[in-house]
Amino acid sequence: SSSSSSSSMSAAKDYAAATSRERTTTNPTTTTKIEEDEDLATTRKYSLTLPRRMHLPNFFSNLGNEQQLEQQQSSIPSLPSGSKRFQVSTNDLLLDDKVFDDQEKNPLVGFACSFDRIPGAQTQTYHVKSFTPKLSNPEATHHVTVFACNAQRMHKKFGTTKGTFYGANECGTWPFYGEPDSPCLEVAWAYDKGAGTFSYPTGFGYKVGKGTAFDVLLTQVHYLYPKNKPVKMWNDDTGAIMQLDPYRPSVVDAGVLTIMKTSMVLKPGQDETVVHYSVGPENQVYAHHLKDDFANGEEENFGVTLLAAHLHAHDLAKKFKLSVESPSGHRNVVKYIENYGGYGKDQDFFVLANRARVRREDRIVIECTFDTSKITQQVKYGTNHDEEMCGPILMYYPKKVTSSDLDQSGYFSGIQMNSVMV
Repeated sequence: SSSSSSSSMSAAKDYAAATSRERTTTNPTTTTKIEEDEDLATTRKYSLTLPRRMHLPNFFSNLGNEQQLEQQQSSIPSLPSGSKRFQVSTNDLLLDDKVFDDQEKNPLVGFACSFDRIPGAQTQTYHVKSFTPKLSNPEATHHVTVFACNAQRMHKKFGTTKGTFYGANECGTWPFYGEPDSPCLEVAWAYDKGAGTFSYPTGFGYKVGKGTAFDVLLTQVHYLYPKNKPVKMWNDDTGAIMQLDPYRPSVVDAGVLTIMKTSMVLKPGQDETVVHYSVGPENQVYAHHLKDDFANGEEENFGVTLLAAHLHAHDLAKKFKLSVESPSGHRNVVKYIENYGGYGKDQDFFVLANRARVRREDRIVIECTFDTSKITQQVKYGTNHDEEMCGPILMYYPKKVTSSDLDQSGYFSGIQMNSVMV
């Protein structure tokens, strides 16, 4: 993976140097200066893998449920005065074997990543107020994850701050995230199949732009073809649409925490099989991600408050419970979906009625109940058909947003510890 990544990165830099209209100046003794692109409406496409000949033999004509596409368009929030929309998507990318690149093991799984500079990010600060999925083929789109990234780091790694790359190794394994020098620093939002728009409640938002480390957004699209249907190449424009509101000091900055059990294994033939785990202060990545946010002024253990939750599992899940547990063992149930429906509306981000406080010594407890009575083989964690997940993405407040001029080493998530990813 590393050799493939380095060679494709080199190709990307050569291509970007030949075609980019971005103006960059480099001094060996100073940080690369990235100037603002004047024509932000023009999308450039950079391939971080060399294109190969198309050889997917089968086609189907329907690009998904037309009703779903219409609902998607109608779900975009109206734009208040002074706000703007910012879209990051695959922009007419041909979905062929460069996207679906694991033909031997996972022919129905594909990945495409796109990234772009937030308009005016050098001079303006915004709050992202809503995220809306943009779907070309809802039936074949498993998820869209939006990452908050840093332009200087992105330019250092990819040679550009705007581009598209694809494939299981280059995009699917998150090579842009989860290491101390990664350009992407945290997950900002995620769509999973069947979810809709998420809008922050009044008085809350996700801070990006000037004065933050977040001036590039990246979308990772995971395609999963339905079983028993022939595959089709099509020109895709899947991604996310963000509403950017001008920064107001009265708006509370929200943060995001992702949690996932990556070593889960379900036994077949069970009416109920439970995955139960928790994260707490012993998980160093979790503790590090929240360490500054737990403190409030002189009170080191003020804690954070959970604002919204996306409880993610697949179609075998029947119940999903999220709780906060104190050191005394008292458990506060934050969100419980007793009749979990798998893909569909249960994939939404839910603004929480019970906005539980999480302090430094508390634990976040996750419990998923699955029905494997009709399954004959073990079910493991994964992104393919016949695989499962059990993990929440949590929005919380207040978030102490990292400044753009701060040393960001160690400011990252996405690392696995004891098979728990945070």
